[in-house]
Amino acid sequence: MSIRGPLAALLVVLPLALALVPLALPPWTFGLVVVRIATAELGPAIAVAALLLGAVAVAITPGHRWPLAVVALLTAGLAVVPTISAQRAARAGAAAVDSLFPRPVGAAARTPEIAGPNGLLGVVLGLPRPPHVVEHAVRYAAADGSPLTLRVYRDTRWPHGGRPTVAVLYGGAWRNGDAAQGEPVQRWLAAHGYLVVALDYRHAPAFRHPAQLDDVRRGLSLLRDSAAAWGGDPARVALLGRSSGGHLAMLAAWSDPPMPVRAVVDFYGPFDLARGYVDRPSPDPIDVRAVLRGFVGGPPDAMPERYRDASPASLVRPGLPPALLVYAGRDHLVKPEFGRDAAAALRRSGVPVAYVELPWAEHGFDLAAGGPSGTAALGVVLRFLERVL
Repeated sequence: MSIRGPLAALLVVLPLALALVPLALPPWTFGLVVVRIATAELGPAIAVAALLLGAVAVAITPGHRWPLAVVALLTAGLAVVPTISAQRAARAGAAAVDSLFPRPVGAAARTPEIAGPNGLLGVVLGLPRPPHVVEHAVRYAAADGSPLTLRVYRDTRWPHGGRPTVAVLYGGAWRNGDAAQGEPVQRWLAAHGYLVVALDYRHAPAFRHPAQLDDVRRGLSLLRDSAAAWGGDPARVALLGRSSGGHLAMLAAWSDPPMPVRAVVDFYGPFDLARGYVDRPSPDPIDVRAVLRGFVGGPPDAMPERYRDASPASLVRPGLPPALLVYAGRDHLVKPEFGRDAAAALRRSGVPVAYVELPWAEHGFDLAAGGPSGTAALGVVLRFLERVL
């Protein structure tokens, strides 16, 4: 009997700690960034655990039912706040896409709506793995002979030729990663009828700007020349990138690409590098200034022209392809203000742009494929690609 009270308190406080501490704790290291992503995406599962453990606590401690029940209910409610806010942001983003690109009267949706394909454990189970999607690697070389490898994904159930194409650029602060990043998302897009080509590029600081942009252009040239063999339509191409890949997607699409680009999907990509150097996140778990010096070659006051040349902000002008910008409201690598500025700059130039900001999301949230925030954002991406391609 004597241990029931402390045990009951522990049962209700444990989910509360799981739900709140990681979201409230400043991410001083990149590891804590990952923990924050997992906490937000596991919110529905934490809520269910809070209710179940709360019920057990109430049952074993009848004398303190109300306080225990209130804590359990409060924990469950707080745990699902990131999920609810992500769903609301996604609905607003879908409405923005609809207003920019209304579906023709009588036309059926080409792609289905999605919402948490694996339910409460989506972040653990990931996106469903489409059984008919095949992948093959293509090895090629950068201009200096450095080896590169892109990956092609297609669904064998769809007709081979003429598919709309999505070229994907991975993130990693320009200094790490490869074309296999986000592979579940690539497969998932391919299952919806797209040819998906994940491009590669050399890494900083061994290779500095514009090496990465040159590699993206080289990959797009290979896509252009191989589109028929791979089953894609070179006249219907969108670029999709996350983080540094989002930056490169904007830069490549807006600076004389080697093939027509119909649209850009940017997940939390840096927009104005000089401003990013000055206006850093706090805390700054990856040392943004060191990352930018490694990519560009030094600080902006020593090489302002190189920073302008490396910034998508300097390329905004009328006539650019439509853009979908997706940013994380609690991003500690690329501040969401930069996404808002990008959207505002594009609108001022008359470029069609839909902006989605997930209030509780952290940088890289979409890589928790199958989680509620990532799934909500992918639903908007599908809607956008359907309309523009």
